[in-house]
Amino acid sequence: MDPDGFVYFRQRLKRMIVTSGYNVYPSQMENIFDAHELVQMSCVIGVPDPLKMQKVKAFIMLKPGVPANQETKDVLMAYIRKNVAKYALPYDIEFRAELPKTLVGKVAYRVLEEEELKKLSETAQEQ
Repeated sequence: MDPDGFVYFRQRLKRMIVTSGYNVYPSQMENIFDAHELVQMSCVIGVPDPLKMQKVKAFIMLKPGVPANQETKDVLMAYIRKNVAKYALPYDIEFRAELPKTLVGKVAYRVLEEEELKKLSETAQEQ
């Protein structure tokens, strides 16, 4: 609310991914993925990257009977390539049987972010 009493609705900035100086809104990417006939549900997060600040990663829950293989990944990458700018393309699509949920039934994107941070720290310790 501003000083004059006007209320403004804004998208949560915490859900914005900054990659190579560009803003990518995960909710828009999720809407695009969810519209595909093979996808039941999706979640898009930003993964820390030393060069780009963050990289875009997509987690996809496929519809029953759809194989989670490289061919399906290629189909989804071709689809997303047609619908978003090049800088917003995910560097990886990870298939999941289930996506973590919050108590109200939304996808718990923070759980996925914490998992990716843990993977990054384990990789850094191995090197």
